Amino acid sequence: MATTSDDERTISLSEGRYLCGMLTLTLADDPPISNSELADFLEVSAASVTEMLDSFEKEGLVTHEPYYGAELTACGERVAREFRWRRCAVQRFFEATSRVQLQSEQAYRIGRLLSHEDVCKLSDRFDQPCSEYCEATEPDECNILVS
Repeated sequence: MATTSDDERTISLSEGRYLCGMLTLTLADDPPISNSELADFLEVSAASVTEMLDSFEKEGLVTHEPYYGAELTACGERVAREFRWRRCAVQRFFEATSRVQLQSEQAYRIGRLLSHEDVCKLSDRFDQPCSEYCEATEPDECNILVS
């Protein structure tokens, strides 16, 4: 489990994946995001999505209305954007320093293992377009965001 830099909420790798999926879908289309849309995107069951969204709602990360859909709260979006930034920084670092093209899942896992300060150090070594949070407003703004 990893802790976000803004607060002491602990988000697992799997939970972070759901939040990042919601961010990607939100940037691609106006919310709310339906359970089936998120399930298809993440390749998980609809029941798994419902369970996760209910948990996130209790933590204040999403608002969720059954049969209507879910939206990230400001806190949920901030967490998702930090995780996306971490993944992007790790991918860009490996590509810039060693020409290694990490898969998105690999970069995401590495980014979550590193401290916030260490990811900042990586991103300071090259031209990182965002600072500490993914700043994309459209899904095609960042080729790493959409992958």
